[in-house]
Amino acid sequence: MIRMGLIGVGRMGRYHLNLYDEISDLEKAAVCDLNPETLKSLNLSDNVFTTTNFRELFDKVDAVTIAAPTKYHYEIAKECLNAGKHLLVEKPITTDYNQAVELFEIASKKNLVLHIGHVERFNGAVQEIKKLIDNPFLIESRRVGPYVERMKNDSIVLDLMIHDIDIIINLMNRAVIDVEAKGSVVYSDLPDFASVTLVFDNNAVANILVSRVTQKKDRTMSISQHDAFIYLDYTNQDINIYRKGASQHVFGNKELKYINEYILERVFVYKDNPLKMEIKHFLSCIKGETSRIVTVEHELNSLKVALAVDEILKKRIGRIKV
Repeated sequence: MIRMGLIGVGRMGRYHLNLYDEISDLEKAAVCDLNPETLKSLNLSDNVFTTTNFRELFDKVDAVTIAAPTKYHYEIAKECLNAGKHLLVEKPITTDYNQAVELFEIASKKNLVLHIGHVERFNGAVQEIKKLIDNPFLIESRRVGPYVERMKNDSIVLDLMIHDIDIIINLMNRAVIDVEAKGSVVYSDLPDFASVTLVFDNNAVANILVSRVTQKKDRTMSISQHDAFIYLDYTNQDINIYRKGASQHVFGNKELKYINEYILERVFVYKDNPLKMEIKHFLSCIKGETSRIVTVEHELNSLKVALAVDEILKKRIGRIKV
């Protein structure tokens, strides 16, 4: 049984906390939040230690999840690692690449698991699509949804697009050689939507669109490769594959029509709660039952590209009056 501590009980922290009771080899041992009223509102059992000082968790837990605001990640993570605690840190691990490198170096020296919380990696459809990829040349990704006031001060790249960057880089497994980005402000002081193009060293292209000002939620990805068009729905965890079928010219009364048919395959996807699967993977890594789902090099590369996109957008912000 691994004793788990949670630091930060905001929206994401509560998701983690609510799942702990569903995982058999995890003990909900300690919870920390700066607001004592938040801790009281959780109605935790007496055997769960609560505190407003994260350092008081160290002798109560084996592992820690950090779901505090990103600006505190580095300080908290460094102290947790130096205290010998395995770590699951919600993305992004930091907003400074060198700090991220340092944290992974500490974890390596102390033989600790340091996992970044990219929950979409554990989406059943994402897990399955890895088996279907065969040298894709075009990837198009959409992650859009309605405006939420509490998110107005967050970077849409580090909050939303980082999921797509991470998944696409992992699927392509190639170096990014060029990045183009453009975004606009609608309601916030930071871009509310952005379009990004990644070019890889084989000239394959990924186009990513993210928006927090689109009324209909849509989280999808399409992949074009030589033998198929693959369509993934993150929300429903579905995958459809379209393969070339028969094609023919048909003579009508007044015109010649070209009919191109396709063969549709619906892929079976094992569906479960992605966050639950992520926590279970983290615990399995701690127990030595499995290896991390992506390499440290990939973790750092995804962060580097996301930070580069974020910097480009800061210099190329458009403003829209509504």
